[in-house]
Amino acid sequence: MNSSKAQSMFMIGVALVLMSGIILYVSLSSPAVYMQEVTTQGEAQTVSQSVAEPQDDTASASTTTYTEPQLTASFPININTATVEELCLIDGMGEARASAIIEYREYIGGYESVEQIMNISGIGESLYTKLSPYLTV
Repeated sequence: MNSSKAQSMFMIGVALVLMSGIILYVSLSSPAVYMQEVTTQGEAQTVSQSVAEPQDDTASASTTTYTEPQLTASFPININTATVEELCLIDGMGEARASAIIEYREYIGGYESVEQIMNISGIGESLYTKLSPYLTV
């Protein structure tokens, strides 16, 4: 009976070591984490996006690190001059919606008011209310 108990304890120990090894591997091999920082200056807001690389003290000198360039925008963003990347910095604005805003801008020759974005399919009153504080013409 004592031998059976020792075998069980040994197997539990092996399982715990394997699980901790798997957790360590997953945590060290995870992709970069994106962080967004919003800074308010007077009435204008600045948004910075950066990539935080995972910390790995065991990295060798041959490891290549990639850092994405920082994107910044000052709010409100002029929808007559904004790029897709700048529009994507707004919370709730995806790449497809930003592209639609730019395509419609090119179609009409420029916005006369921010309210005109409601003419774009998928942008209704509730979404307009959410986005309008971040936009200007």
